[in-house]
Amino acid sequence: MTASIREQIATDIVETLESAVDPVAIKLVSRNPINSADISIEQYPCIFVRTSSEDRDDASSSSSTRHGVVDFEIIGLIRTNANSNIDTDRNALIQTIEDKLEADRQRNSLALNSTITNVVTDEGDQHPIGRVTINYRVQYKYTRGTT
Repeated sequence: MTASIREQIATDIVETLESAVDPVAIKLVSRNPINSADISIEQYPCIFVRTSSEDRDDASSSSSTRHGVVDFEIIGLIRTNANSNIDTDRNALIQTIEDKLEADRQRNSLALNSTITNVVTDEGDQHPIGRVTINYRVQYKYTRGTT
């Protein structure tokens, strides 16, 4: 069975982020939730990608083509050390994710467009672990019954 376009886009996001190395080398990218208690120090920074919400509509009343706008949450975790600043490390992770995703806004020709719409950081209350949550919105089209 062929994966839906939505799933293919999610896979493309994961594969894109797995190759991120500048300014931060991403060590682990997962579609499953990451529990910081279950991973080693060497697996930071890490990213969890999940589908958040989606809006859909018909492209026209007489067509089987539909449009979808799906939001993905990209949750990044960093671990600081004594020589670094948690805010600086979070910002570097955000920049890494943004640079990788911006390089192909059509997600390997699966999407019409994509963009980061929101970035939220934690307050550093779990120091030395820092967290960023990025909302990534992808617009795509598909034929009814194929997603």
